[in-house]
Order: sequence, then C-alpha cells, then structure tokens
Amino acid sequence: MQPLILSGFGVQLKVDRRRLIIENRLEKKRQEFLPFQIPYDSIIIDGNYGVVSFEAMRWLMSHKISLSLLNWNGNLMSVTLPREPISGKLKIRQYEAYLDGRKRMYIAESIIKEKVRQSQNILKELSKYYHEIDYKRIETSFTNEYKFYERKGKNIGFLMNHEGRIADIYWDCLYKVFNSLYPEFNFRSRNSNLASHNRNSSDEVNSLLNYGYSVMDSEVRRSANSIGLDYSIGFLHELRDSRPSLICDLQELYRWLVDLSVIQLLEEKKLSKKDFVVTEHYHIRLREKTAKMLVEKIKSNFNDRAFYKGANFTYENILYDNVNTLANFIIGKKDRLEFNIPLIQLNRNDERDQRDRILSIGTEERKRLGINKSTLWYQQKYIKEGKRIKLYKKTKEILS
Repeated sequence: MQPLILSGFGVQLKVDRRRLIIENRLEKKRQEFLPFQIPYDSIIIDGNYGVVSFEAMRWLMSHKISLSLLNWNGNLMSVTLPREPISGKLKIRQYEAYLDGRKRMYIAESIIKEKVRQSQNILKELSKYYHEIDYKRIETSFTNEYKFYERKGKNIGFLMNHEGRIADIYWDCLYKVFNSLYPEFNFRSRNSNLASHNRNSSDEVNSLLNYGYSVMDSEVRRSANSIGLDYSIGFLHELRDSRPSLICDLQELYRWLVDLSVIQLLEEKKLSKKDFVVTEHYHIRLREKTAKMLVEKIKSNFNDRAFYKGANFTYENILYDNVNTLANFIIGKKDRLEFNIPLIQLNRNDERDQRDRILSIGTEERKRLGINKSTLWYQQKYIKEGKRIKLYKKTKEILS
C-alpha cells in the first residue's frame, strides 16, 4: 500500500511530455513522475477544488493507479479504477450465490467468523497495555455470545444481531482506550446517527475512524476490481442502491487494522483539538497534517509482513488473496471458504505490568536499583500522560 494524499486548494494533475505533473499552485508544490517510475499505487484527493485532466486520468489508469476522491468530511465519494478483467462467468456465479440462501449464509458466516476472530485478538493484544481491558471477561463474553447464536438458529438476521452484540463488547473496550488516551476528545460510541456508517462525525476520534475507513474502502475496491467481482452484490449486508454491499462485506475483515492505526496515532500524543476543523454544522474533519499522519499509520500496518501460506506477505497482499479466495469459491474452484488473516501482534516492550512497576518505584528503591533519577522521572511522567515508553535492555534487566 503506497498512497499519495493530495490536500488543500488548487491541486492539479496533468501530463506534459509523458510526465505526470502533480502540483499545488497555492502552496507552490510540484512533483513529476516519468512513466513506470511512480512509487505510488493509489492517489487520494482530499481537497476542495482543482483540476484533473483526461490525459492524467489515462496516465494513472495505464499505470494501474486508482484515484479516490474524498468529500469535505473525509468520506469517500468516488473511486476511479483501472479497467477490471472481463469475467462474466464470475459475476453470474456471484449473483447465483447471493440468490442461494444456503450459500449466501455460508459466505456471510465466514466473514463474521473472521471479523470476530480479529476483533478478539486486537482486544487481547491491547489488554497487555491497558488496565481498562479485562481480557478474561471479554473471552467469556465472546464464548457465551457464540453459544447463544448457535442455539438460536442461523439466518442473516440472527447473524447480524450476533455481530452487533459482539461489536457492542468490542466498542465498549475501545471506548475505554480512546478516553484513557484523549478524554478531551469526548468519544462516546460508533452508534450515533452522526458517527456511524462514515457519516459526519461529531468528535475527533470518530473523524479519525471515518477517514481511515474511507482509505480502507479505496484499498478494498482495488482488490475487488482487479479480480472482477461486482461491488453491489454482497452476502452479509443487504442490497441497497446507495451502498456497494460487497465492499462493506470485505471491509469487515480489516476494520480492526484501521482501529489499531487510530489507537497508535493517539498513543503518540501529538494531536490536539487544533489538528481538526469544526464545520459550520459542528461536524469534525481532519486537517491535512492529521490526515497524512493517520494514513502513514494505516500504510505501515497494511505493509507489515506476516507469515501466510508458507511465506511472509504484507497484509495488503493477504487482503488480495482472501478476496481471490472468495472469487474462487463463488466460481466453484474451491469447495470450502475460509478467510485466514494472520493475527497481528503488537511488538511493544512496555506491557502494563512493567509500567505499573515503574510507577511504584520510589527514591530509595531507585537508588538501590541503580536507575538514573532523570530517566525514571521522565518514564513516570510519560506513563502518567498516557504516552508509550521505550524500555532498553538494561532497564528491563534491572526491573526483572
């Protein structure tokens, strides 16, 4: 995943002598790329006015670079993608799978099964660093919810209710994490009319989440487009004229990655209310710098490598392979469908037990352990402020 974010006023994309020219005249910024020498695989325009020439669009499509347009609130308005493969047989089988109640249910359950697995894993990883998350209680809640769903019977309605109850458990935990990091952002939930479904957000955390989901939406569309699936025919989400149901389905597999990226950005403690814009209708949107910081986190996580099918692949490539697995199941090349995304592990060395240990050290113990006075003061200060700390090998040995 290598997106280029273009923000501000007066952005222009044009072609001059085979070169793609990207410039912002107001900010006097200019970039030039020769054919097949551009390091980006997508361009996201988060601006208010500008110009994209027909030749620039042809240049991007011939280089298989998607062009996404976000509106004022950071929500995805449209995506221009390279020509999809002609696969009439795949689309026909996709429609047939949707109309086949048993097959549709099987696909929908496979999506939710993987989403729940990933959600539980993220909470397990976060519980190592946040007292607010009681993982044993969460594990019990997830198990009880699954047993309840199995007893009630299986149809799309029950499945969506099951997913909704799991989501309530999940967001209750993230609510505690977000508010422990930035209580001044007043995050309440994802369930309000303004916050959910990528609508206008009423607080800073939801504006970050909405923007991140828009970036992920663009990435999911690229994978689905390259395979030739029909966006409008999903299996979990009901068909709506205004919603690409399949994209909504596939996003469920990766929403955790955006949630994690937002948490990682907040953990750096670099944001304030000045990094957001309040519209005349009291909605919150990201400033250019904030958007780029978030996209960098998402990009880093998407490009992180994990062991998958005998080798190390990026999560971006794993996403493509899982979408391709779905296509192969739909067309009959596979008898079983199993989404299999490697569980991410948070590689930090400041687990909550170690943080508690550092906070408990007084003057006499510090002297006995041989810890530098200023080192301990700063680490205790950062912990109290909710910031991440880095424990070096010598410090870890002293504390062990």
